[in-house]
Amino acid sequence: MGGSKAYPYGSTTVVRGQVLAALGVLKLATADQMHRLMAPGHRDNKAFRNAALDLARHGLVVSEGSSRDGHKIWHLTPVGLDAAAEVLGRPVGEMGGTARGAARSGAPHAMAVNETIIAIIRTPPRRPAPCPARRSLPPPLPRPPAPCLPRRRNR
Repeated sequence: MGGSKAYPYGSTTVVRGQVLAALGVLKLATADQMHRLMAPGHRDNKAFRNAALDLARHGLVVSEGSSRDGHKIWHLTPVGLDAAAEVLGRPVGEMGGTARGAARSGAPHAMAVNETIIAIIRTPPRRPAPCPARRSLPPPLPRPPAPCLPRRRNR
């Protein structure tokens, strides 16, 4: 493992903060989902697994189940929710709940929502197609003559 006494899995402060931020927004996620959302440039999700394990030692996150593909699902504890609120700079009252018990069933809906969020966030913006060339407009139609009104006679 090669970490310190406080963090035996060797996670860094930055990655632990990323795990808290991801779970503060998503509520529950696998290490792979947190990795793809927060640091897609890393070659694997080991740093996020280790950070989740270190945070679990401190009672900030917990894993109560696995996704359908066998990955541990992590979620915040009440203390972890406070820590995530601090990392995100938001009041705890705006953060929502801790998703307690949702991971026991594999949370298929939550996993699908997470995948949708990751796809939207990680999709590079497309350049819009150029506007088609303007065609010259036909000449305006002639206006019909104004109706003739009878003249009033002055008496």
